[in-house]
Amino acid sequence: MIKSIIIDISVVLGLLIGVPFLFIYILAGINRQSKALLVRRFGVRSQVLFGCLGIVVHELSHLIIAVIFAHQIVSVRLIKFPKDTDPSLGYVNHRWNPHNLYQSVGNLFIGVAPVFGSCAVIALLAKLLIPNAYQWLQTIAQNPQLIASLPLPSINWLSSLFFLLLTANICIGGFELSAADYHNALQGLFKTIVVIVFITLLLLFMPFQAAVFSAGIQLIKIMGLILTGNVIVSLIVNGLLRFL
Repeated sequence: MIKSIIIDISVVLGLLIGVPFLFIYILAGINRQSKALLVRRFGVRSQVLFGCLGIVVHELSHLIIAVIFAHQIVSVRLIKFPKDTDPSLGYVNHRWNPHNLYQSVGNLFIGVAPVFGSCAVIALLAKLLIPNAYQWLQTIAQNPQLIASLPLPSINWLSSLFFLLLTANICIGGFELSAADYHNALQGLFKTIVVIVFITLLLLFMPFQAAVFSAGIQLIKIMGLILTGNVIVSLIVNGLLRFL
C-alpha cells in the first residue's frame, strides 16, 4: 500500500514538475543561444526587432500569473530596447507575502509562465492560421495509435509561412528565462511540491481518482506535444540563424 502510494506520488511529481522543467530547460537553452547569435550578427537591439512579439508575450505571461496569484504589481514594462547598463528587454516587478502559501506557490508559476504563455499563444495561432494541422495534431495527441493511418492535413502555404514567422518571433523573444525568472521559480518550488503531494494523497482515496488522473494525463500529452513542437521550431530557428 505505502509502496504504491510512493510510486503514484513520484509519477505525478515527475509528470507535473519533472517533464515540464526538462522542456523549459531545453527551450530556454536553445533560444538563449539563438539570441546570442542574433546579437553577435546584428547587434544587441536585434533581439527586440526579431523577437518583439515574444518579448511582449513573455512579460504578459509574468504579469497575468502574478495577478492570478494575488501578487502586488509594482511596475511593468512589456518591451524596451536594452542598454549597456540595463540589458533587460522588459520587466514585471511584483511583491508578495512570504507567509502566504498561495502567493509563495505562485512564484514557481510566475517564474516559468513565459514558456507556457508562449506555447499557448503559438497553439492559438496554429488554431487560427493552420486549423487543419492543429486538428490533426490534436487527434494524434488523443489517439497516438492513429499516427500511421491518419492522412496528413491539407495546408495553406501562405498561412503556414505567416504562422512560422510569428512562431519564430515568439521563440526568439518569449522562451528564454532570465536568472531572475529561475530564482523566482525556485522560491516557490518546495511549497508547490508539498501542495502537489497533499492533493495527490487526497485524490488517491477519492472514488473519482481514475477520471482525474486520466484527464490529467491527457492534458500532459497535449502539453508535451505542443512543447515538443516548439523545441523543433526553436531548433530550426537556431539553425537558420547560424547561416545568417
